[in-house]
Order: sequence, then structure tokens, then C-alpha cells
Amino acid sequence: MSSIVDILGGRAVGTVESVSASGITVLVDPASPQATALNAGAPSGFPRINGYLLVPNEGGATVGVITAVKIERKPYPKRKGVQDFGLVDLPFPARLLTLTPLGTLTVKTEPGSEDVFLVRRGVDVFPSVGDSALLPTPAQLAAIVQGETEDAARRIQIGTCPTAGGAAVYVDPDRLFGRHLAVLGNTGSGKSCTVAGLIRWSLGQARTAVLDGLSTEPTEPSVSRGEGKTSVSRLNARFIVLDPNGEYADTFRDLGARVFAVGAAADGAGGKGPRPLEVPAWLWNGEEWAAFTGAAPGIQRPLLLEALRRLRSGGVTPDAVDTRLRSCATRYRAQLTMAKQSGDHQAKGRCERVAAILSNAEMDFADLAQQVGDAGLRSQLDALTQTAAQAEASARSNRDKNTQKWWHNPFADRDVQGVIDCLDAILGALGCQDEACVVSEDQPSAFAVDELAGYVEALSVDAAGRDASQFVDSLRLRIDGLLRRESLACVAAPETPASDALAGWLSDYIGGDERSEGQVVVLDLSLIPSEVVHIVVAVIGRLTFEALQRYRRDNGKELPTVLVLEEAHTFVHKSLASDTAPAAGRVCCRTFERIAREGRKFGLGLVFASQRPSEVSPTVLSQCNTFVLHRIVNDRDQEYVRSLVPDGLGDMLRELPSLPSRRAILVGWAAPAPVAVEIRELAELERPHSPDPAFWEVWTGKEPRPVDWEAIAATWCDTAGVAHAGPQDEDAADEVADEGGPDDIPF
Repeated sequence: MSSIVDILGGRAVGTVESVSASGITVLVDPASPQATALNAGAPSGFPRINGYLLVPNEGGATVGVITAVKIERKPYPKRKGVQDFGLVDLPFPARLLTLTPLGTLTVKTEPGSEDVFLVRRGVDVFPSVGDSALLPTPAQLAAIVQGETEDAARRIQIGTCPTAGGAAVYVDPDRLFGRHLAVLGNTGSGKSCTVAGLIRWSLGQARTAVLDGLSTEPTEPSVSRGEGKTSVSRLNARFIVLDPNGEYADTFRDLGARVFAVGAAADGAGGKGPRPLEVPAWLWNGEEWAAFTGAAPGIQRPLLLEALRRLRSGGVTPDAVDTRLRSCATRYRAQLTMAKQSGDHQAKGRCERVAAILSNAEMDFADLAQQVGDAGLRSQLDALTQTAAQAEASARSNRDKNTQKWWHNPFADRDVQGVIDCLDAILGALGCQDEACVVSEDQPSAFAVDELAGYVEALSVDAAGRDASQFVDSLRLRIDGLLRRESLACVAAPETPASDALAGWLSDYIGGDERSEGQVVVLDLSLIPSEVVHIVVAVIGRLTFEALQRYRRDNGKELPTVLVLEEAHTFVHKSLASDTAPAAGRVCCRTFERIAREGRKFGLGLVFASQRPSEVSPTVLSQCNTFVLHRIVNDRDQEYVRSLVPDGLGDMLRELPSLPSRRAILVGWAAPAPVAVEIRELAELERPHSPDPAFWEVWTGKEPRPVDWEAIAATWCDTAGVAHAGPQDEDAADEVADEGGPDDIPF
């Protein structure tokens, strides 16, 4: 059996000169390669920043990444047994390498099989001064950058490592998406292509794994084969892309992605183009409605929430008298019930409060009885007034004739209970016996959104008959104005929904049971008005999160789903977390902060893509366990990234400003060790539409750009909204259809 020392022997390039917990200094032997090493089994660059060296120890070998290369002038070392004959000892250039320890390399050997190298995080035994530093072999480099996974079939190749001899870099999807991922980099660095590639390569590998399992499980899943195509109809994956700039509309067309966009044709261009983006306002909770309308906390917000509760309970636009009567009865019942339970009706010094409640009830209900048209209800009000008067009369005999003070035990239990029973009868006649029949303002029960403004106005008259409409006029106007804006109305969908509308929305936007129409959903947010886009994004995120919560509660298992948030700094900006931030932005930021903290437990993984990491909420980024770092130039962003990234790789991350396009650094939970990656290249049609503007080509006429502002203006001002086109013509549509149906994943 081979030992790790035997396996690593013969590739020494230097010796350890100093050791600390954060770094190892290696003195390179004078005879070591200057640029290219040939003693590693294959030609490899040495020394190189982000390259790897091994330092053997009793536990295996410490893996270190080269973070600095420098030359120092040192006296030439004395050679044993050689006399210098008084020659001048001149300094010579000594090469020094700084290593950051990453983990430990071990070897597993079995008779008759090749050695298997394993890398685990952490360093059990640090090297000693004088230990040899060795070049890893290609097999060892592969183990360092690829890591170990329980199932080799599910490894997803995302690129190659140029500093590890071009070894393929793989990630485990459970590690990549299970604990949240941040893809950070300046515009033009390849960030969006990386996000698109991760989705595409993940689905491609899942398809491969499914097809490979057909030989052992021929009935699962269903597979159809045609002319050069194989379609898998039961890939149970879910990717939801929140696309604020409309970059991903065509990126996943060949995967049968469901694309939703503002102003899209109702039929989705015959089923081949985008469908209308709808985030119905009846799905919004109370906090989102309050932020959307800007409801003030004093009077407007309580009225708005009450209107939402009544509408979600199946109510219709209320009559002012009925509203006052219901409110009055509910309030007095609660007051009397509390007084009876606490004994105030029999307590000396506190029974006066009960008397005041009954006196006020008599006056209020006597006034309301004159306004009620229903004879039966009017008789119930009269009975209530009489019962309250009898309760007062029963207690009046216990009053001090001289001081008019109440004596002990002025009210009997039966008298107070008689008034409560009358109030229950009135509430029952109004269709609501107690508050239990009113649902929460957050429950996504369908209602006619266009009735909300009228309901708020009707509720503005309180039980005492005071008119508060002057305080809610602005709220009503905001609701009407916002919902009548065509650009928003098409999203909020104020028309009365069907009874199963919630189930249909969840099936379309999250995905049903092993959908055959594609595993990717792209939500094009580019034409949503800026003042409401935060609310729309918050609603989508919250509904996805709560749906997965309920799925786990009902099924006992998670439903793995990935939610991608592009331009994350726009929606989870650190300033939005403060109480002084605009209400809509604050709701959006706090929604995704909660998802970042709790989403993993319910199978919801987040992918945040941003070009300004220093502006993203610290709560969100601190919950990301894996980072793909593209070129970052801004000093503040670099410093912030260094504070987030584990493994003490400050020196390694200094390379960020000089990274070319498609080059990135992968660090965190999904990587066995931090590794420089050249991301796989996507075909032109598979990339998000975010190319650099071709100024020169357009200026010189090489790329024509005809301008028809009249057509744009006409579409812009069209009350029907902007229609998103599908294929440009029937031939194009047929061509798209021939390229593969929704189940075809051509990898």
C-alpha cells in the first residue's frame, strides 16, 4: 500500500521557511522551474498566482494556494563539505511563495485499483519549517478543484481551472443552491451568462442522469425518442428568474421555458411567445397593500386592512348603516364580555364603567334603529335597548340616594349576559356572529379588487356617526389611480378572479407536478412601473416562500425550488432595510431577508446576482454560502467581498480587478477549495441579451438601426399596452417548434 509521502515524492520545488495560522512561506529551490514545471506528470505553469502546492505531513498533505510570489536577496546557502576559500559571499535572488492553507489531501488505496485522492476542508496538522513543498499531479489537482460528492452522476461542470492544468471544475447542486448563491461582478464581466449557464448545465446534467437510469428503471420516467431527439417529460426541477431588464426572455426558449411579460398577448403568441405577467392584487397581503397605497398609520391603514378583511370574507360593498351597526355591536360586545370576565360589573369603584357602556349603547342603538330599514333587525335593536335599560334599572336601586354613588354588586351576571346575548343576535342577523368569521387581511382569498376603494369609503363612517371621509379621500384616490393605470392594471388584474385562481397561479408561476412544459419560469419585469416594481417582486418572493412552507407542512418533505434575483442591489439595497426607507422598498427587502434566513429549511434556494455587492443588504449576503466572483473594480466592493468570503483569501481576491470576462473565483460551500474558474462558454442564442452597445458599428453603418419613433409612440400610448411579440412570422414559429418542444432539452 502506497503512503502519501511515497506518492508525492520526486516533485519537490522548495522548503517551508515560515508557518503561521494564516499563511505559509516557501523558499523555492534554485533548481526549480522558472516558468514551466515538467515534473508534475504534465507540463504546468509554475509558479503562478492561484496555483496549488502540497506540503506532506502525517495526516496526508496540506493543500495551499499560492497567493504571492516575490524575490528576496539572500546570502547563498553554505554547502556542506565545501570550503569557500575566502571568496566573497554575494547575495543571490531567492524566490519566495506565500501559501494560504485550504485543506488536507488524503489518499485511498485499494489493491488492484488506482489511488483515489480526497480533499477535505480544514487543516489538521500544520507543516513544520523545513518540510518539502511539492507540485501536485494532474490527478491530485483534479481532486483539489473537483472535490468529493456522494453521487458522481450529479456533478455539474461549470468550467475549467486554468491554474490547475485545465482540470474540470464541478459543483454539487445541493451545495450550490441549497445554501444560497451570490454571483457578483461588474457589468460586462459575464455575470448574467454564469447565472444562465448554471441553470442550463444543471438541467442538462439532470437529463443525463435520468436517461442513464432508464436501463435499471425502464418505466421511470417517461421518455420519447425521435429523430435525433430525446425528451424527458418528468424532470421535476423549478427555476424562477426575476428579470428586471428583460435579458432572459429568449435564453431558455429551447428548454420550453414559461415566459411572462407585461403587455404580452393573452394567448402567448399562439403558445410560442410570452404570456401576460399577472400578479393579482388580491394575492397581496395587508402590509403590501399598505405600502402600495401609502396608507397613513392613523386612520387610513386600519380602514384599509378592515376593508381587505371584509372583502376576503366574501363581503360586498357595505351599506354605511350596516357597517356602523356591525362595528358598534362588535365593540360593545367585546367591552361587556371583558368587563364580565374581569368582574368589573360587580367590583366597587369599577362598575361605573359598565354603567357608562350600557348608557352609550342605549343612545347609539336607539339612533341606529331609526336608520335601519329591515323590520326584524329594527325589533332586535329595540330589544337590545330595552334589555340595557332594564339592566341599568335593576342596578339603580343599589345607588346611594344622597351621594349618587354606586354600591357594591350593582349588576347581576344575568343582566349583563342578557345584553351580550342581544348583541350576538344582532351580529348573527348581519351575517357575522363574531370576529372569527372574518378572515385575515393576509389570506390570499380572491375578491374584486376594483371594489376596494368603495369599501374603504363606506367604512370611513364610524359607529358613532362621525365622518372620516376627509381623511381617506386621498387613500381612495390613490387606489383608484394606481389600479386604473394600464401598465399596472394588466399586472394587478383587478377583474374578479375564478374560485381556483390561487391554485392556477401557483401552478403557472412555481410549477405543477413534474411539468412537461419546462422547468424554467422567466418573469420579465422590465415594463413594470418603477414605483410598484418592488411590491410586485416582494409578492412573488413571499408567495413562493409561503407556498413551499405549506408544501412541507402537508407533505413532510421539501419541494426544491431556485429563485433567481437579478440586479439584487435594486431590490435588497442595504438602505431599504431601515425604517426610514420607502414603504414599498422596505417590504421587498425584508421579504428577501426572511427568505435568505429561512428559505433553506423549506427547499427554497436563492441566487443573487449583483454588480454592487457593497450596496446589497448584509443580511442577505451573509446567508450566502457560495460565491462566484467575477471582475470587481470598485475598491469598496472589493473590500466588502473580502469581508464576506471565508478561508482568509484576502490576497487571492486581489486578483478581482484584473479578471477577464468569463473568468471567476469560486469560493464557499460548493467548492472543496477556492478555485479560479474559466466559466463554460454559452452559444450566442443561449446567452442573456445584454451585449455591449456596438457604437462604432452603428456609427459607421455596418449595423443598420432604422428608427420609427411614430410606431414606438403609438405603441407606447396604446391603451391596450405593449404587446410582446413571439416569433416574427409563421416560418420563424415553425422553425422554433421544430427545434424542440417543451420537453426537449438539447444538451
